[in-house]
Amino acid sequence: MISVLPSHIASQIAAGEVIQRPASVIKELMENAVDSGADRIDVVLTDGGATLMQVTDNGCGMDARDAVLAFDRHATSKIRSVEDLEEVETFGFRGEALASIASIAHVRLRTRREEDELGTEITLSGSAITSQEEVACAKGSDFCVRNLFYNVPARRRFLKSEQVELRHILEEFYRVVLCHPRLTFTLTHNQNTLYHLPAGDTLRSRISGTLGKELNTQLLDTGVETSLVSIKGYVSHPKDSYKRGGHRYFFINGRYFKSPFLHKAVMNAYGKLLPDDRLPTYFIYFRTDPKIIDVNIHPTKTEIKFEDENVIFQMLQALVRETLGRYALGPSIDFEVGAMQHHIPIPPAKGEYVPPPKIKYDPLFDPFKETQETPALFEEQPVQTFETPVVPLQKSYVMVPVPQGLMIIHRRRALERIFYEELLPRFQDRRPVPEKLYFPVALNLQPPMSLLFEESRDLLLKMGFETDEANNITSVPPEHPTDEESVRESVNELLSTLPENAEENYGRQLAATVARRLATAEAASAGSNSYRTDAGNYRTGDGVTADRVLVDKLLACKEPALTPDGKSCMIVLTMEQIAKHFT
Repeated sequence: MISVLPSHIASQIAAGEVIQRPASVIKELMENAVDSGADRIDVVLTDGGATLMQVTDNGCGMDARDAVLAFDRHATSKIRSVEDLEEVETFGFRGEALASIASIAHVRLRTRREEDELGTEITLSGSAITSQEEVACAKGSDFCVRNLFYNVPARRRFLKSEQVELRHILEEFYRVVLCHPRLTFTLTHNQNTLYHLPAGDTLRSRISGTLGKELNTQLLDTGVETSLVSIKGYVSHPKDSYKRGGHRYFFINGRYFKSPFLHKAVMNAYGKLLPDDRLPTYFIYFRTDPKIIDVNIHPTKTEIKFEDENVIFQMLQALVRETLGRYALGPSIDFEVGAMQHHIPIPPAKGEYVPPPKIKYDPLFDPFKETQETPALFEEQPVQTFETPVVPLQKSYVMVPVPQGLMIIHRRRALERIFYEELLPRFQDRRPVPEKLYFPVALNLQPPMSLLFEESRDLLLKMGFETDEANNITSVPPEHPTDEESVRESVNELLSTLPENAEENYGRQLAATVARRLATAEAASAGSNSYRTDAGNYRTGDGVTADRVLVDKLLACKEPALTPDGKSCMIVLTMEQIAKHFT
């Protein structure tokens, strides 16, 4: 038997398509506020939005009639005919958002137009208007949403923790603020102001003000104007890529959208400049005739369809590739693909004397003598020794002749592998004993990282990073450098890269992180006659250089070719590859 659903049940079912969690409410209310012509939008939250969500704007406001009508399903001021759907440039237009919110929450609206002396206040519960009266209020609209899903307990039980829900809200917040730099936005959670973003002139200033000033040095400008579409934005330098985290945004005519298809275009442009497990950061803004896109293919309007996606794909891929080339991301020693760095010679000025290069060598070295006399650096395992010239190449590399040809070793990555294998046995089976810092290190985290920090606090403590009430780091794991920069880098790295199974593999993650910090610090010792090891500083004697010992220790590792995160520590140029350059 077929029957028509009661209106309140139909409304709740419809609400499920649009309102999935508190972040969905914030998205709809912020987009309505932008469409109202406001130049300031304030967002106030309590308990990750589960208790309270308030969005206030100074836009055009509504009169009493429109304030009531706005909560009816399919009530909209933006569509009058089917043809209007082809030219939508505003955010909301289907008139479902407010009706959906009102069906599953307690809602209060205060609104006033500039020409009216008094405004209107309306309260609703479960889609029903419970009160309506004239009030004195500021120009614009003030939506207050309380107790989301109060009448749908099954949905409310599925809400995640306060931190998780706040993180989803922040993501929706970013999607609006990042394409409207000329509007002022604030975001307050549990009476703490997380963001105050004053109006500015540029997208770059809004991006760095929202997501961190460090992005200013990571982002490369890109853009092109064509008769079909205008594209502008920013892509990150390949070195500023992420295993986890980063920021990737597409916008079309001021609206955020998702597109795995266009994401592939960006990734294709980076090609071999990025390791397989790394992702870039990008902010790409499209501007085109709304008639060639369809924004009405998903209830939340986060997906769109271009009239000719393949053309846009090729255009975006070519643009990003050209941008990376324009910023001189040229040949270098690439330990992922084994390419050689090309040195471009500069002829000396007329009359200038250029001394011949000098090579450091051991005058007592006998290349035909096989020996194992070099003392092992660790008594518990044998160390392979080299009795051939170990030649430094600038500060970052070491060259070693080998039977196959020429081995080039990356000093810092070699140290990272050595330290990792030293530290792993100590961290893998037991919790490290934290070492107190003389002075706490302030992390100065952006709101998204602060949320990750709260979620990961117990795991960080397990790794040896202790904190005080102000979230300053007070202790670090043993062997970890104690300078502020190293401590901040380790915590940020852990927060950005901790995998889902981090609780099980925290020992490996900690060993890799500490090894990376130690390697960075110790790589500065390149060219001296000592390197730091697990047992303290060691110095080499009998004509054996520290670089030679470094090579010996690396080749004694279980996996000498790779760092803990899979980057190459060395390449070998075969005799055949070398000979090709002289044919």
